[in-house]
Amino acid sequence: RRRPVPAMQFEAEVPRGMQPGQTFAAQTASGLVTLQVPPGHVPGQKLRFFAPASAGGAQPVLLGAVVGTVAEGVPYGGPQGYVPGRPYRTDPKTASVDGMPLLQGLPVARADRKVEEIHKGAALAEQWPAFPAARRCRDVFWILPFVVVCVAVVGAAVHFAPSIGSEVAKEAGASDVKLPDVWTIIGAGGAGAGASLLASLCFAALAKRAPCCVVWTSLLFGPFMMMACGVALIAFGIVFLGLICIIVGALSLACVFCCFRQFIPFTIMIVEMVASVMKENPMMVCVSLLGSIMGIAWSFACGLAFAGAYQKFGRSIAESSGAERYGILFAAALIFIWGAQVAYNVCHVTYCGVFGRWYHQSDVNVALRKSLYVALTSSFGSICFGSFLVAAVRALEFVIRQARVEAQQDGNAVCCVILLLLECVVSCLGDMLEYFSEWAYVQCAVRGVSFIEAARITYSMMTCANMQYVISDLLINSVVNLGAICSGAVGGGVGAAAGWAIAGESAALSGAVIGGWSGLVAGSAAVGVLSSGAKTILALWAEDPEPLRRMRPEMHEELERRITSKLED
Repeated sequence: RRRPVPAMQFEAEVPRGMQPGQTFAAQTASGLVTLQVPPGHVPGQKLRFFAPASAGGAQPVLLGAVVGTVAEGVPYGGPQGYVPGRPYRTDPKTASVDGMPLLQGLPVARADRKVEEIHKGAALAEQWPAFPAARRCRDVFWILPFVVVCVAVVGAAVHFAPSIGSEVAKEAGASDVKLPDVWTIIGAGGAGAGASLLASLCFAALAKRAPCCVVWTSLLFGPFMMMACGVALIAFGIVFLGLICIIVGALSLACVFCCFRQFIPFTIMIVEMVASVMKENPMMVCVSLLGSIMGIAWSFACGLAFAGAYQKFGRSIAESSGAERYGILFAAALIFIWGAQVAYNVCHVTYCGVFGRWYHQSDVNVALRKSLYVALTSSFGSICFGSFLVAAVRALEFVIRQARVEAQQDGNAVCCVILLLLECVVSCLGDMLEYFSEWAYVQCAVRGVSFIEAARITYSMMTCANMQYVISDLLINSVVNLGAICSGAVGGGVGAAAGWAIAGESAALSGAVIGGWSGLVAGSAAVGVLSSGAKTILALWAEDPEPLRRMRPEMHEELERRITSKLED
């Protein structure tokens, strides 16, 4: 049996002017070795490889620096699986199971299906280049039903508004408790909504000026608030529940410092990069304002329409069967969530277009105008389609939760457990669909493809670049959640104060509820630009890292380091 040839790991730098597929020579301890530039590698990028060690085991000198160590037990050619120095990304057009660590260990048939989907995504990406001169309207079928739903909801709101006002006035006259009229409620809620809009814009500006402070605050806010609630509960004599809150808050704080601390500098780098693009496009605040107004207006319209419909048909609904009531609940939840999702995703696709044009340096002077036009025209059908899918799953989750609550009230333990498990499954499905759709919308904004085509391209590029190792380190959603919570708190407080000033205690609660909800909507729309920007830049880097390497070399190197370090573990 022949003894394996001792091998040594070498490192070479891709020379200037070299393209993937071209070859160059590298000097090693045993002589010159011909290397081929792998797919995804660019000039200046390090390339590691194995070659036979010299007889004396001397350290090689390559590119003026000592690199590599002798690996006595490694046969020439390297071990199976991921080898340090191999490209961290694979060309999706030629991807195979052997070259993709993510597919290792899967059943053969399943892995082959995934590779086939990757090839389809690569073909679509090649067919539809980024930022074409002309775009076709995609998923047009879904625009008509959404418009019909919008017209029906707004028409119902206008129709039922007078009767709701009369009913509130009637109840106020018959009751000893003074109830506020509709316009007082709307005025208090409107004040809270306006304040929440201002608060959300201020938070976005703060994220641009002090990203480090915002990231740390977003992670520490939840644990400290939990412990503060625990102390308050103990002060009111609810000792057991207060201790639980303090323990949960302390454990969450420990997780931040022990588990998440290593991810915080990376998240700060992402927020700083996104904030720099926001500074170059300050008018994106107008898109945030538009999305906030659309979301708040849709909430008001649905509230009036649903309240009026229940006022007129409440008795018939109460006398209907359980299946009919759950069907009505599903339809109402679907309509409300669908509209809210469309309002949010119009902003998201617009943001993606702005950041995509910055990444590719395409039409940067008119990036906002063109991106908003795409979101409201050629990609609007895709927005309606993707939003409908998410809304359908979320509406189903809402109905299951309502059925579980009723089963719990009836004391049906078996049904309650079954519905709880089903609710968890549907909730996880909704989370995955909502999260992946946000990544897919990047391709809708950049290429103008349909929602399904965008999902295929996204899966292909993200898988071949091993982006799961980057996404798992990103804590950007904590920043977005903090912005929504702060905006909601400001909106609720101002709404309550406005209601108290207009009509006393009777209008304070209504103003707080309306203002708080408006704040959550406005905060999500305004601060969502951080999440949209991060997703766009990462998704486009997964496809082509060269633009980011030129504009932000430190971020490019950090992304490479995170992927390669985890592949080598």
